[in-house]
Amino acid sequence: MGAKRLWGRFLYFLLTMLVLVSCESDTEEMSLDETEVKEENGVLVLNDANFDTYIADKDTVLVEFYAPWCGHCKQFAPEYEKIAQILKENVPPIPVAKVDATEATKLAEKYDIGGYPTIKIFKKGQSVDYDGSRTETAIVAKVKEVSNPDWTIPPEATIVLTEANFDEVVEAADIILVEFYAPWCGHCKRLAPEYEKAAQELSKRTPAIPLAKVDATAEVELAKRYSVTGYPTLKIFRKGKSYDYNGPREKYGIIDFMIEQAGPPSTLVQTVKQVQEHLKDGTDVIVIGIFTDKHEKELQLYQDAANTLRDDFKFYHTFSSDVASFLKVQIGQLLVMHPDRFQSKYEPKQHLFKIKDAKSEEDLKEHVLKHALPLVGHRTKANEAKRYNKHPLVVVYYTVDFSYDHRAGMSILNSNGFHFLNLSTL
Repeated sequence: MGAKRLWGRFLYFLLTMLVLVSCESDTEEMSLDETEVKEENGVLVLNDANFDTYIADKDTVLVEFYAPWCGHCKQFAPEYEKIAQILKENVPPIPVAKVDATEATKLAEKYDIGGYPTIKIFKKGQSVDYDGSRTETAIVAKVKEVSNPDWTIPPEATIVLTEANFDEVVEAADIILVEFYAPWCGHCKRLAPEYEKAAQELSKRTPAIPLAKVDATAEVELAKRYSVTGYPTLKIFRKGKSYDYNGPREKYGIIDFMIEQAGPPSTLVQTVKQVQEHLKDGTDVIVIGIFTDKHEKELQLYQDAANTLRDDFKFYHTFSSDVASFLKVQIGQLLVMHPDRFQSKYEPKQHLFKIKDAKSEEDLKEHVLKHALPLVGHRTKANEAKRYNKHPLVVVYYTVDFSYDHRAGMSILNSNGFHFLNLSTL
């Protein structure tokens, strides 16, 4: 029995060793397979295991991050293979690679891949975003440009602000957008490339519109000064004065929004006819400041108030005595009124405020907000979020022909569509 037991143990030991050797062999083979750089139709295949090693000693590499199920990627594939062939024949050859971002998740996260296909050019290991058209001509031209020995990665257009330079920079700028971010924040990482692209475009304008950023985790006092409690927080500064940024967070949206914000917050009204058109055909509250001179301090106060509300209201100002006479208001007054269709005998036609009596822009802002809604207004998809978001409200749903004036027989229901009785005005 002793001999049989020893023989059994020996056989068990041999089987165990064979299994271990086989597993090590499979692991080694798998490891070699993952790190080996293969080629498909002239395009190199990179992954989490071989990417860094391959890129490290290359001057220029073109890389596409794709998803196997992506229709755009499938359409682009033949074009990309042509590009690979052309760049292979370049002197010196320029490698063209692809990464399945759904499998190489570490790489996708590292390079913030949020859509497919995403094309990047790697110059001496550093990533350069490609934003041009997905054509053979455009991509080949850009890659050859980057591969030039004299080409260097452009410096960031986004200004880095700290406690040391913050006040000097923002107070000198007519307008500047500042992002307060945290390095570990996922939303901030996704915003970063869009923000930098917008900064590059806006820096080319005349005059330029600067974009800046503050690491709120390092500049704690700055973050506290501007009540930054979440990331990213964006603020617009005008001559050092801060305003909340409520615009888009992608390249073109940021660009368009900041160009609009750089313009005056109030539109000049020069003729009585312009006012008449707003009263007759307007659909929203009319806010007009009456002035004699563009250098008046009251005008500056009015503009400051308009800047705080410019995303929600359209502001106008005039220097015309004819407009003032038509509206029957005095110089130096802020007028809030509603288009003809919303006016009724149950509320004043005009809400006036003497601008010189304002202690600050907050007084003007409060006057506009208090009288922004008529007794009965017209809710639309465009204005419901900003105009009709407070309760209580009486809601009336009906359909009516808008070709004649219903106010004669229906003082509350005086427009077409959804209507609200603003109880706060009663």
